[in-house]
Amino acid sequence: MKKRILGCLTMLCVISVILTGCRNQRQGAEDLQNRESSSLAMAEENAMNREVGAQDSGDPQGTGGSQDSEDAVRTAGKAEAGNVRAEDDYYNYVNQKILAEMQIPADSGNWSYFYELGQKSYDNLSDLLNEIINQREQFAEGSPEQKIASLYLTAIDMEGRRKAGFGALQPYLDSIRNAADIQEYIEAIGTINNELGFSSLIAPTYYEDMKDSQNYGCYLGSADLGPGKETLEDGTQSVILEAYRKYIKNIMESTGISEKEAERAASSIYKFQTDLASATLPLSDQNNPEKTYNPQSLKELSALYSNIDIKAYLKAAGAAGFNSWVVNDPGQAKKVNSYLTEGHLPLLKNYSIFCLIKDFSPCLTPEIRDSTIAWSNAQKGIQGKKTDKKLAGELVQNTFGFEFGRLYVEKHFSEEDKKNVETLVHQILAAYEDRINGLDWMGEATKEKAIRKLEHMTLKIGYPDHWPDYYKNAVILPEGQGSLVDNMVNVYRSLRSYEKEEIKKPVDRTQWGMTPQTVNAYYNPLNNEIVFPAAILQPPFYDPNADDASNLGGIGMVIAHEISHAFDSSGARYDENGNYNMWWTEDDLKKFQDLTLKVAAYYDGQEAVKGRYVNGRQTLNENIADLGALACVTSIAGDDTEALNSLFTQYARIWASKYTEESMIHRLNTDVHSPAKVRVNAVLSSTEAFYKVYPDLKEGDGMYVTPEKRVKIW
Repeated sequence: MKKRILGCLTMLCVISVILTGCRNQRQGAEDLQNRESSSLAMAEENAMNREVGAQDSGDPQGTGGSQDSEDAVRTAGKAEAGNVRAEDDYYNYVNQKILAEMQIPADSGNWSYFYELGQKSYDNLSDLLNEIINQREQFAEGSPEQKIASLYLTAIDMEGRRKAGFGALQPYLDSIRNAADIQEYIEAIGTINNELGFSSLIAPTYYEDMKDSQNYGCYLGSADLGPGKETLEDGTQSVILEAYRKYIKNIMESTGISEKEAERAASSIYKFQTDLASATLPLSDQNNPEKTYNPQSLKELSALYSNIDIKAYLKAAGAAGFNSWVVNDPGQAKKVNSYLTEGHLPLLKNYSIFCLIKDFSPCLTPEIRDSTIAWSNAQKGIQGKKTDKKLAGELVQNTFGFEFGRLYVEKHFSEEDKKNVETLVHQILAAYEDRINGLDWMGEATKEKAIRKLEHMTLKIGYPDHWPDYYKNAVILPEGQGSLVDNMVNVYRSLRSYEKEEIKKPVDRTQWGMTPQTVNAYYNPLNNEIVFPAAILQPPFYDPNADDASNLGGIGMVIAHEISHAFDSSGARYDENGNYNMWWTEDDLKKFQDLTLKVAAYYDGQEAVKGRYVNGRQTLNENIADLGALACVTSIAGDDTEALNSLFTQYARIWASKYTEESMIHRLNTDVHSPAKVRVNAVLSSTEAFYKVYPDLKEGDGMYVTPEKRVKIW
């Protein structure tokens, strides 16, 4: 099932920059959520790789994760050794030393500066968590500190977790299992969404209406496809997919059915998800509002879901109070409807039970949790384990993200840095306006509206002005009185209650989609805003003691990248107020689309790992943002080749990273960002300023691209 929470980081709302860790939703409720939007860093490889397994140790919360012994680290691949020339491979020219030295931690599928800073954030917050736990007796019942301490203590109570079993989740599982017919089944999963916010087959989600972004709309999202369409359809991933089938079997066995029954259930669930995948939009289309914004009346919705009483489902799901509902993927919805028959009832029950247990597994028994972790690790080539205490610490930090965020800002963020970065943002916005005015392919009418969009762009830096309290009404009991699963059910009920009240009001545009301690950034087209959490404002991204050019190559590229998302192939469809509104002239739109096709073709030729290439359409928006960002910041540096050299060096440095081969393949199938090396070399090779620093670049050099093949839009 997918956890759906209102906020700017849902589904199609957020477009952003990096490649290591951006889950797609408000991070207030732990990694049970399957977020659907991207940010500066790649979703599933969040700085902490929080789904990795655990072993106990004497280290409180497992914070001593940087082990020096050989069995604690692995090296995945080698940086090219020796004298790498900048003219052949700029990424490795800059990073060969650090890549030769750094090893991928045993409990991760990658190493990068995002990982490094994410670990630093975790360690900082772990100190705060320890203080709260040690002083828990002095906190009033119902206070955030009491809830934090109680949640952590029930999370590390392994015997208590075993004893609780499915706990407060059991009645929801029973409601699915005991459904007498399809209508009872569909209303049971609707009730689960209404009360907990989790979904499996039809996924009601609430965020800004794309054509009226001041108010919330109800979006009916896609079914849970497990590893995703691209992986399910990847003929080279048979070993991984067999591991997935075994994982489904293990989860189904945990419900008490026999091994043979579990095997049959796993086989049917896998075939079902594969069949749904065949009718699902590819990742390359999932941020395109032309494909995903399909508002339907109740009459139209009833025709689409002709095999059920959709009105009754919407009522059960708490989604009945709208004039229309947006179907994100009509093709998949038609396929889902074909399965909504009595003959498929046993399959659908098993499918939704599997999805709910899977998504709740981080707070169930250690055995169920570890089964999910093992599946996650198999996808990414991870062989090591985190401690139980570290997993518990991550769960609590993620659940109470903004509560910890406030403490993080008080201790680890400089208001002076905030002011300096704000000044840099305005400098980059001004440079972007100059570049738009200088475009030779865009007409004056479209330029005027593009600049208006820049002028209306909202800037958020560091932390929110108002701190949310999602769990005000959540009762979280300490160990001995409550269990982790019961506490987390209460957490999600409180979060869902908060959401129900919010969607009755106009959209609160002061809300944040990331916590301050997140090492990431994002652009939200529905708010026309760029957001930079506090934790990204530190070296190597931002250094108050560094020269201006280096900061342009670091945080300057991050800023310009997010601004560029306002003008990528998806963001360009939204106006200055965040509404899906085609503000382009027909002629300019055609020219823009022709340019995007060239960008996609250029990236199709970029090799990511031996024998596997970047998907130019899937990564198009991020590649447009990278290209536009570098064009913008190099225009600020001008013709100063020394400054440009510093800028390029820092840009390459922030992307230093290493991946297991499995993790890289997983990224290629699930991420909309190009791999780090491609993000450096492909962008530099297509940027005119790079040839000013390296004027002797020529045919045959690895970094050389002939002028007619270089791509640019902004």
